[in-house]
Amino acid sequence: MSKQKTKTSGQKKKRQRAAVNNRFKLALAGLFLVGFLIVSLVILSTLKQSYHQVTVPPAEPPDLSLLMQDIQVELESAMLRSGASLDRLKVAQQGTAWQLAVDGIFPDEQILAELSLRLHRLAPDLELLVSDRDNRIVLQKGSKLLFTLIFSPDKYTPQRHDKPRVAIIMDDLGRDVSVAKQAIALDYQVTMSVLPNERHASEIATLAHRRGREVMIHIPMEPEGYPAANPGEGALFVDLSTEEIQRRFMSYLDRIPYAVGGNNHMGSKFTTDRQGMHTVLELMRREGLFFVDSRTTGSSIALAEARRLKIPSTARDVFLDNDADVERIARQIRKLVVLAGKKGSAVGICHPHSETLAALQQQLPLLNRDGIVVVPVSQLTKR
Repeated sequence: MSKQKTKTSGQKKKRQRAAVNNRFKLALAGLFLVGFLIVSLVILSTLKQSYHQVTVPPAEPPDLSLLMQDIQVELESAMLRSGASLDRLKVAQQGTAWQLAVDGIFPDEQILAELSLRLHRLAPDLELLVSDRDNRIVLQKGSKLLFTLIFSPDKYTPQRHDKPRVAIIMDDLGRDVSVAKQAIALDYQVTMSVLPNERHASEIATLAHRRGREVMIHIPMEPEGYPAANPGEGALFVDLSTEEIQRRFMSYLDRIPYAVGGNNHMGSKFTTDRQGMHTVLELMRREGLFFVDSRTTGSSIALAEARRLKIPSTARDVFLDNDADVERIARQIRKLVVLAGKKGSAVGICHPHSETLAALQQQLPLLNRDGIVVVPVSQLTKR
């Protein structure tokens, strides 16, 4: 009995020691947790104080220089469409704003509406304030004055076109930036027509615009023989609904924000479809764009429809580079010049081939020598 009692007492003491150990471990764990929480709170408090002590520098005002350049291009384009000569344009800076004195008549309502629309595309808070009583236009961005245009109709002399005028459109741009730069670098007013669904479309349109070149949308349209001849993804087809044609065309305009006009890429089928062309041209009229019929088919009704809708328009006279040979392209350029001499003006279309660029570099200086003026194609459009 004594041994059993001693054994039971020993087990009881072991259980008591184990309980004490467990309570000690729990106490240590509790102390550790409390310590961890205290340290965490201290660190968080320090971080919070540091965060509040950081001084965020005030945002720099946006650089308006590029926007001002874009605006000036749009203003000068509108003045040219009004018949004013930029040769006699006087520009003076007044503080942070600019004043343009124009020897020309005040723009009509249609040109002002087109200009306002184009300016809103550059920045939605640009506002034209028009006063035809004192022949003055004020352009503001919010409350900030940017430009004042003062027109002097008494000094206006209608432009005489004693010299033959030639417009050259460079089609199919948008794929290769380096080639586009070579075309833009030509020291003449070659009009740049950019395919909207190409990878570098927006970049190339912007480069051309910054260099003062006129930019067009090269509108992809369904040709005869599709799909063997393919105008590219997202083109306009005669079996599309009116809503889809409108959606696709407006997406082109989004990709080429500086476009002032458009001409058809392929389109030997689409330009014979009156309903499809009417849909496109109505949008172009609403957006203040002119139209050039590339005349990829003799059956095109595009120019006649544009004239019926009173959209500024013209048509291609000569394709310059159907043959990728420098001398043959040079002959086509001379053919364009002869035609301009007979008609007073002519429109040529070419592509950014290396042979074409070489022929233009060779021939364009000769045009100046012979008294031929190379102009943006918009100057040859009529309603």
